[in-house]
Amino acid sequence: MPDRAKQFSLLENQAAKCRVCPNLADQSAVLSSRNGSLRAQMVFVAEAPGRFGAGRTGVPFSGDQSGKNFEILLDHAGWTRDQVFITNAALCNPLQDGNNRRPTAKEIQNCSHYLESVLNIIQPKIVVTLGGVGLQGINFLLGTKHQLGKTVARPIKTPGFILVPLYHPSPRVTHWRRTLPKQKRDFKKLVTILKTL
Repeated sequence: MPDRAKQFSLLENQAAKCRVCPNLADQSAVLSSRNGSLRAQMVFVAEAPGRFGAGRTGVPFSGDQSGKNFEILLDHAGWTRDQVFITNAALCNPLQDGNNRRPTAKEIQNCSHYLESVLNIIQPKIVVTLGGVGLQGINFLLGTKHQLGKTVARPIKTPGFILVPLYHPSPRVTHWRRTLPKQKRDFKKLVTILKTL
């Protein structure tokens, strides 16, 4: 797609001006060339920018412990950031009383056309959701009801890509739900899946 960069630039500008969500109107959308490669074979879809992470740095999964864990997982799979693209179900940092909160279903819905446009522009072979909210964003686009606990690390064929739901690499999740060693194994599965495509 020769005009991929131009299309993404227009989308980036649109996201920067977006004020659709009343509670996120004072936040900046995290969508730029710093999200990764527009020619990536793999797109990661997480929850939303964190206040100490992308909400502050403007780079997904950077500046906080979730970002450090993601870097460990990416490195374990043998990849670098410039080989993948990272985005979120909600592009702005949702806050409540100064703390991160889960994006509402309406906020995810409002942001869904940005997610859809990113996938249309990049046309990845694999879409990896990180956590339930990322999967919720993809479910909204596909009209599906995939559940993370039932589909974790299992490739799911969709009309445009292979979907692989994984857990989020946040400290809370790696401590209580799916440890970092288990998540490393999940990322190794991604390597195997990509090789079969």
